[in-house]
Amino acid sequence: MKWDDSLDKVKGVGPKRSEALAKVGIKTVGNLLSYYPQKYIDRSVFGDPEHFFEDQEISLKATVLDTGRVQRIRGNLSIFSVPLLWENKKLSAVFFNQPYLKHTFQENQDYYFYGRIKKGYESIKITNPQFVKASNPGDFFELTPVYRTIQGVPGSFIPKALKEIFCDSLEIPESMPEVIRSGENLLDMKSALKAIHFPDKAEDVIVGIQRLKFNEALKINMGIMSSSREKRYSEIDINLFTGLEPFVNSLPYDLTASQRLVIDDMIADFKSGQVMNRLVQGDVGSGKTVIAVIAACLMAQNGYQTAYMAPTEILAQQHGRSFKELLKNTGVTVAVITGSLKAKDRREILKQVALGQVSVIIGTHALIQQSVAYYNLGLVITDEQHRFGVRQRSQLSSKGNQPHTMVMSATPIPRTLALILYGDLSVSYIDELPKGRKPIKTYCYNEASLHKILGFVQDEMSKGRQSFVICPFIEASEELEAVRDTESVYLELLQKIEPKYRMACLHGRLKSEEKDSIIQAFNQGRIDCLVATSIIEVGIDVPNVSTMVILSAERFGLSQLHQLRGRVGRGNHQSYCFLVTNSKSEDTLARMKVLVNNRNGRKIADEDFKLRGPGDYFGFKQHGLPKLGLLNPTEELALIKRTKEIAEVIFESHNQEMLTFKNDVLKSFYIDIADISLT
Repeated sequence: MKWDDSLDKVKGVGPKRSEALAKVGIKTVGNLLSYYPQKYIDRSVFGDPEHFFEDQEISLKATVLDTGRVQRIRGNLSIFSVPLLWENKKLSAVFFNQPYLKHTFQENQDYYFYGRIKKGYESIKITNPQFVKASNPGDFFELTPVYRTIQGVPGSFIPKALKEIFCDSLEIPESMPEVIRSGENLLDMKSALKAIHFPDKAEDVIVGIQRLKFNEALKINMGIMSSSREKRYSEIDINLFTGLEPFVNSLPYDLTASQRLVIDDMIADFKSGQVMNRLVQGDVGSGKTVIAVIAACLMAQNGYQTAYMAPTEILAQQHGRSFKELLKNTGVTVAVITGSLKAKDRREILKQVALGQVSVIIGTHALIQQSVAYYNLGLVITDEQHRFGVRQRSQLSSKGNQPHTMVMSATPIPRTLALILYGDLSVSYIDELPKGRKPIKTYCYNEASLHKILGFVQDEMSKGRQSFVICPFIEASEELEAVRDTESVYLELLQKIEPKYRMACLHGRLKSEEKDSIIQAFNQGRIDCLVATSIIEVGIDVPNVSTMVILSAERFGLSQLHQLRGRVGRGNHQSYCFLVTNSKSEDTLARMKVLVNNRNGRKIADEDFKLRGPGDYFGFKQHGLPKLGLLNPTEELALIKRTKEIAEVIFESHNQEMLTFKNDVLKSFYIDIADISLT
């Protein structure tokens, strides 16, 4: 079999199984070979009957005291238990719903068992263990890969399919030059994959993973290097800067030193003669929007249009209001294009855009539709880039003649991942809040303290402040009863909070008009307490909000909690964020502690990435990341540094083998990132 062969060639893959595998991205032999084990079971590690831990998975050798008995619980449910003697300790092997094992065990015979140990009040159990006769262990002690479950695919399929693939004269292309492999002491790809899927010992896995991690790190570095070397000449002539400082001085507030440095970076890009590709990253509330306004004003003063693409209609409308307010005395015209525009209004705006009568065009994905023609597009700004694919960004850029690009992101991204995602962009950071802002005080409590928290919220509202109460779900879930939802909490708070305070409930299932009406009322101070989902993560900017209560906080990612927290603390008064969770998980409490103790988004992102790992950092959809299955950038900095050095050698080489390898790696990299979408 070959790497690119369809899985149809593998025994046991019919239409239904093929469809189930395709849902997790497994369509070819190569995809299946790249579906790495989640963990390995090592049954050679024996437990000590005098020293073992609750829930520890161990192997043990024990004597069967009798053939066991089946206990019927109810319906078809049963428990089969076998009494064992483990050296001088008695315990039971317990099997759930496996009554057919009744005649399997022989009295006074020794068996090897592998499973999870449970300690009861007066008993010890090993639950649902794997077992084998001690006189004939076979391959029981071989290292066994365990793969993530795929819905609609039996657990036994992947090992069987991989065995068939390897037995069928598997051909795996090896394009990495021998000089690199031998110099770094790496296995060839076929040997590395065999070591991972069919290891004889733990050392095999280590050397196999070493090769695959090397591949990932090298691909990332070569992709970044390729993008950064592609300097494009700009035909957009920005040479009029005299109007910039008067406009900045006319703003209703002073810019921070960080904001001024970003503007300096932007001006340097314009003066370089190259096309600007810049990522502006800053915490929520750090003042990125005004940077976009200044950039758009400068573009208009030089005769060019700016297109600003926001991730949601709510945010597009908000930015439309902000831009119009800040640009009202400049003569710079602003229009908002969204999917909900009436046909007549849309036609009129599109006509003005095409004729150059509008300088700043703000919208959602509607901006990249074929019907939108620009007169003289000079700058493309995409907001909250994690909500857009790289392809969408390039589609918008293609609307003009190599327009400059600026990406605004409040999402705190680990530095290493920022390089992976935005390798083609120069990065500017806004790392300070506007003057007068006070740090948000953050606390973590369990639900037993909720009545005290609500009392504090009411005290704040009595001072004329407003409040958010955030829930992860819209409605109650039968499967997850303990997780809070907006509908139930809203009804509960109507009973607990004094009637004089005006309340509303906001979530994604409401009609656009309802959402807009609630948001407008909250912005205008006509709602005191807003119960909402994470829909408020972007698009609401109300300086009067002083408290946020996040219920079932464990259901949110750490970076998302930081984003939500950024919706308060936007005024000059002291603001508070309460994380409420009943979870006793050490991991959850460690994450909450990170947020309580840190206010810097980049620091929080790095900690979140370390705690959750690359696979979970962006939730379930890790589309487009160049195979971070084995490589953890925060822990592999030495490997990333080394592969960067090798990438530089490859790019400087004129050797044909090196050139072929470079082209193969870059082709794979650009396929990987074609549709990066991090929601």
